[in-house]
Amino acid sequence: MTLSTSGKIRFVGSLLILLLALYPQFISWVNDGTNGTYFVSNYDEPAYSAYVNALIEGSPRKFDPFLQTPSNAESLYSIQILPAYAVALPARLFGVSVATAFIFLIGAIAVASYLAVTKLLSEATGNGAVSAAAGLAVLCLGTAVTFQGELRHLVTGSVLLDFLPFLRRYQPGFAFPIFFVFALAFYRSLFGSAKRLAWAAAAGILFAILVFSYFYLWTAAAAWATCLAALAIVFAKEERTQMTKSLAVTGVIAVGALIPYFVMLGNRASDLDAVQLLTRTRAPIFLSPVMIVGIIVGVAAFLLARSKKTALSDPRLLLVLSFVILPAILLNQQVVTGIMLQPVHYEIFICNYLVLMAASIVLFGIVGIGKDGSAATAKLSAIILLIAGVWGLFEVSASTARASAAAFIRDESMPALRLSAQKAQSNRAVVAATNFVTADITPSVGKLRPLWNAHLSSAGGVSIAENKRLFYLYLYFGGYGPDDLDKALRMKSFETTAAIFGSERALPELADPTEQITPAEIGEEAAKFRAFIAALTKETATVPQLSYIVVPAKEEGDLANVDRWYQRDGGTDVGLFRVYKLGVRQ
Repeated sequence: MTLSTSGKIRFVGSLLILLLALYPQFISWVNDGTNGTYFVSNYDEPAYSAYVNALIEGSPRKFDPFLQTPSNAESLYSIQILPAYAVALPARLFGVSVATAFIFLIGAIAVASYLAVTKLLSEATGNGAVSAAAGLAVLCLGTAVTFQGELRHLVTGSVLLDFLPFLRRYQPGFAFPIFFVFALAFYRSLFGSAKRLAWAAAAGILFAILVFSYFYLWTAAAAWATCLAALAIVFAKEERTQMTKSLAVTGVIAVGALIPYFVMLGNRASDLDAVQLLTRTRAPIFLSPVMIVGIIVGVAAFLLARSKKTALSDPRLLLVLSFVILPAILLNQQVVTGIMLQPVHYEIFICNYLVLMAASIVLFGIVGIGKDGSAATAKLSAIILLIAGVWGLFEVSASTARASAAAFIRDESMPALRLSAQKAQSNRAVVAATNFVTADITPSVGKLRPLWNAHLSSAGGVSIAENKRLFYLYLYFGGYGPDDLDKALRMKSFETTAAIFGSERALPELADPTEQITPAEIGEEAAKFRAFIAALTKETATVPQLSYIVVPAKEEGDLANVDRWYQRDGGTDVGLFRVYKLGVRQ
C-alpha cells in the first residue's frame, strides 16, 4: 500500500514530535544512566507521578501521596481522576513503575496530540498535506507564541516556562489531544453534512472526559464551544434549527457530567483554594502575548475573508474567530465572575495552540496557500516541517540542558530511595532528603512520605501554616540555619520563597502581581526561623517521626541537629547517596 502525500507528511510529523518528546529521556540515559527514573521536563510532574504511584501501590482514589494517608476530602488529584487511572491501571497490570509509565506516556501524548491537531486542521482547511505539516508547527511554536521558552531567553536572558507545555505529564498531556477531538466533533455537530446528532453526542461524551481530566481544558472547552455556538447562531441563520438540536444533545450530556463534578468539588479540602491560589479580583488582563497575537490573527482573518468575499457564515471563519476570541474570554472572565485561578495555565496549555491553529486555518484554508498542486504542496509542507522541527529541537535541547543537573540528581537518588522503601517497616516511612530534587521525587517511590517537598500542600492535606512548619524542620534537619534561609530568600530560590511567602509571591505570574518581597520581610522570616529552632522540644522536633535521612555520601553536611533528637545507624552508601536509618532518642 502506497501512502498519499498527506499520509507521508503525517508519518514524518508523527516521528518528529515523538523524537522531540523523548529527546530529554534519551539524553538522560546517555549522560546519567538508567537508575529507573523519568526525565522531569516540567516542575509539577513529580506531584502527578506521586499520585499515580500511590494508585499503582493500591491506594484509594481519595489519597494524599505526600502524607501517605487516605483523605476524607477531595483534591484536584482525586477529582481529575481519569488521567491518573489511565496511567496507573496499565502500569499495575504490566508490573511497571510510575517512571516507566511516564516515559511511555509522553510519547503517546505527543503522537496523539499531533494526530488530533492535524485532523482538525485538515477538516477546517480541506488540505490534508499542508495541515499535516502545520500541525507540527502548532505544537512546536506553542511555547514561543506565549513569549516563553527560548524566545524569551533570547530576548531577556531569563526563562519562566520552557520545553513543550502540552507534553506535561499527565496534566494537561492526557486531555490535550482529547480537547481537539472534542473540538472536531463539536464543529461537525454544528456544520457537518451528516450524522450531526451523533457527532453532538460524541462531543458531549468527550466533554465529560475532559471534565474529569483537567480543569483548565474542560473550562476552555466549555467557553470555546459557547463562543462558536453563539457565532454560528448569529451568522449561520439558515442552520439554526439543526444546530439547536445538536447543542441540546451535547448540553444534556455535558450537564450530566458537571453535576457529579461539582458535588465532588463541593467536598474539596478546606485549604485547597488557598493552595491553588484562588483569588478574588475583577482586574482585567490586557497585555497577554497570546491575546494580542489572537487579536492580530482575528483582524487579519476578517480582512482577508472580506477581500475574498468570504461570507461571515463560513464555518472556517467562525472557527478562526472562536479560537482568537477565546484568550480574551478566558483571561478576563474574572471581570464578570470576580474569581481568578492562575490564568497563566490557559495561556500556556491551550490558548497558545488555538491561536496558532487559527493562523494556520487563515493561511491554508481561507487564503488557500498550498493548494496550487501536489509538487508545490509537498515542497511547502517540507519547508514547514523543517522550520517547525528545528525550532522544536531548539526548545527541547535547551530546556533539557538547563534541567540536566536536576535530572542527574534525581536519577542518582533512585537507588537510595528504593533502599529506604525496601527497608521500611511502615508503609508511611518518613524520609528527609537534604536536597529539593530528591525530596520532590520521594513519594514517587514505594510508599515513602517526604518530611517536606515542594508539592507537599498541593493535595490539600497540609495547611499553609503546617507546610511552613515542616519546611522549617526540613531546613533544620538538613543543617541549614537562619543565615542560610536569609541567603536563599535574597537569592530568590523558588522553592524556599514559595514555602515561606507563598507561590503567588515567589512567582507572581501564577496569580495577581503582588508587592515585591522586601529585605525587611526576609529578615523577619529569618528571625522567625531562629525562634522556631530555639523553641523546639522532643515532641515538636519528632512530629512527624523520621525513619530515614538521605544525604550525599561524600558531603553529607552537618547532621548535629539530627543527632540531637535521633540515633543514626552506621549508614548505607548507595551510589552517590548515603541512607541513615533513624530512631528517636529515649
